[in-house]
Amino acid sequence: MQRCPACNARLIERLICSRCRADLTALIGSEQAAQQWYIKAVEYYLSADIEQCITANAISLSLHKTGLAQIFRDFIIQQQCGEILDLLAQRKLQTAKCNLYKLRFLLPYSKQLQHLNAFSDYLLIMKCESSPT
Repeated sequence: MQRCPACNARLIERLICSRCRADLTALIGSEQAAQQWYIKAVEYYLSADIEQCITANAISLSLHKTGLAQIFRDFIIQQQCGEILDLLAQRKLQTAKCNLYKLRFLLPYSKQLQHLNAFSDYLLIMKCESSPT
């Protein structure tokens, strides 16, 4: 944090604003925690633990929204959408639906994910209708 959110004064490595005397300890702590969760998210991604990666990045974004964490979130979504489409093409509908559910936790209002969810629902319905009873 470079400026006080209360009075916009420049901060010089202090927990208390020199101008308005605002205590910034909690804000600075949440920024640091967000950074630590973001680092964990990247580590989970590198170890191919996508579920933990999604959770850690969501926690990071809930503590402090940074451009880097938002770009990483969008990258994960794009990468996972490709994998979900591959699963749908292989007719692994339940696995694709499960992965999509986890992904929607990261960005529940994403139009792209909503469309992908609707498409997977359509495929599940078509599969149920075409299977012999």
